[in-house]
Amino acid sequence: MSRLRDLTRFLAIAVLAVSNAQADPVADYYKGRNVDFIVGAAAGGGFDQTARPMTQFMSKYMPGNPNFVVRNMPGGAGVIMTNFLVSAAAADGTVIGMGTGNIPYETRLNMLSLDGKNIRYDPQKLAWIGTPVREPQVSYVWHATPVNTWEDLRREKVRFGATAASGDNAIFPALANKLLALKSEIITGYRGVSEILLAMERGELEANNSAYSTLGSSKPHWKRDGKVRYLMQFGIERIPELSDVPTLFELVQDEEDKKMLRFFSLKFEMHRPIYAPPGLPPARLAALRSAFDKTMKDPEFLAIADKMGLWIRPLDGAGVAELVDEIMTAPQPIVDRLRRALEDSGIN
Repeated sequence: MSRLRDLTRFLAIAVLAVSNAQADPVADYYKGRNVDFIVGAAAGGGFDQTARPMTQFMSKYMPGNPNFVVRNMPGGAGVIMTNFLVSAAAADGTVIGMGTGNIPYETRLNMLSLDGKNIRYDPQKLAWIGTPVREPQVSYVWHATPVNTWEDLRREKVRFGATAASGDNAIFPALANKLLALKSEIITGYRGVSEILLAMERGELEANNSAYSTLGSSKPHWKRDGKVRYLMQFGIERIPELSDVPTLFELVQDEEDKKMLRFFSLKFEMHRPIYAPPGLPPARLAALRSAFDKTMKDPEFLAIADKMGLWIRPLDGAGVAELVDEIMTAPQPIVDRLRRALEDSGIN
């Protein structure tokens, strides 16, 4: 009889051990919860359009299948949203955000505040999850504008729309003005790319600077019907899709300017980065990274993205973190040269 009791006790312990081994604390935590996915840009633009289908698939691949809720918090090229993540959001994996490639640069360049007091985050402490796309910014003009190449901007004054002076849609036309002696005017204050594109249709603006995929997702008929002309790219190399459009990097002659532009172009390898507040439990960060990576390979998601005109060229969270480290450890003389160039361009 004692042997039977011992066997029963052994089997109970074994079953309990197997049950504990099969338990997933991450799944248990996320089951039935919402995850707020905060986009640091206005609704309707490329950031927002990328986030909405992507989060549906991340929910599918997350342990516990939490419901992702996309919210918009535009302003400051993603800085307002990032400050919120760090100062007000729970660091438990239920609030994550999508910002811009400017996020690590702001701490070194202080484009929003000379004393840096507007920045409440340390880029190297953020929990980087990945980026769905690596792509350059491009400048383009409305088809009715008497501008056919970038050189025409030395003679013709066109109006670029921009969200804020710290946004890429202001920074890169301004840098091109300085480095190539162009005459473009930059008008800030638009809430997002949708307002800028509408202003181009109305004739309020003649030009815009945005991510290459923006027109494919927001105005696919513009590309199809030749409504705009591409003038310049802002990556280090020309992308195959725009093989006849030069980069600012190749147009400048000064070698120190080239080093400066190479440093600043690292942002295009982490366009639309996704991250969580510092202190996120490692197991939950690993789960979010895994869900992101699986989403980027999901055939159904890729088919939806292609239909929407979204450009998907992902980089995982570890890769983004390495880029951030490279930005944060770049030699100070290069950073100072870029800051002076931005100040001379009227960015600050």
